[in-house]
Amino acid sequence: MSLYGIGKQLRLQRNTVRRYARAATAEELLTQNPRRGSQLDPFTEYLAMRWAQDCTNAVELTAEIRLRGYRGSERSVRDLVSTWRTSPIPPSATPQPPPTARQVTMLMMRPRHKLTEDEHTQLHEVVRRCDTLRALNELVSDFAGMTRERHGHHLNTWIAAAQASDIPQLRRFATSLLADYDAVRAGLTLPWSSGAVEGNVTRIKAIKRQMYGRANFDLLRRRVLLAH
Repeated sequence: MSLYGIGKQLRLQRNTVRRYARAATAEELLTQNPRRGSQLDPFTEYLAMRWAQDCTNAVELTAEIRLRGYRGSERSVRDLVSTWRTSPIPPSATPQPPPTARQVTMLMMRPRHKLTEDEHTQLHEVVRRCDTLRALNELVSDFAGMTRERHGHHLNTWIAAAQASDIPQLRRFATSLLADYDAVRAGLTLPWSSGAVEGNVTRIKAIKRQMYGRANFDLLRRRVLLAH
């Protein structure tokens, strides 16, 4: 049965069913969920190295990792360093949590030239350990590049590669592109879009909401013209 079907029959949330289904042993169900990752995680190894080199000033360490792509606060660095000052365990021995799905997605979607050296290393380590993630990384990166660079002439090749992959979600996505192929290819090729029209529709809806949907056509027309 599917996870949805199991949850419906047992009256359990889908996340609960998924957690039980993925557990290899009963002991896994008794452990706490790992903590969520933070923006500082990709730089902890570098900070530990600098700490071992007697660089223990949080301000200096923050400035160094900002040059390597860190976008978080100095407070996070200061809190981490403060735990190292009182811990008998060397910082380099502190276990690092794996990157979250959101972090990996961000790395795959971002242009390669905009990734920092640490982000390149992190992405390489993730895809190196899994053939499926390696194929996913290539296909997602290629599609994102088509979108940014408007290389619609590569669409047929990409769809064929996605349909030949072992990733069901990508195969379904590729099939959905074929259902509206002409529009998709035009959107990935031509410089024009319906963004301006959609923006005006959103603006008109916002004006109507300001009047709680009670505006007749004449009043709405006046307000739209005055808004210019």
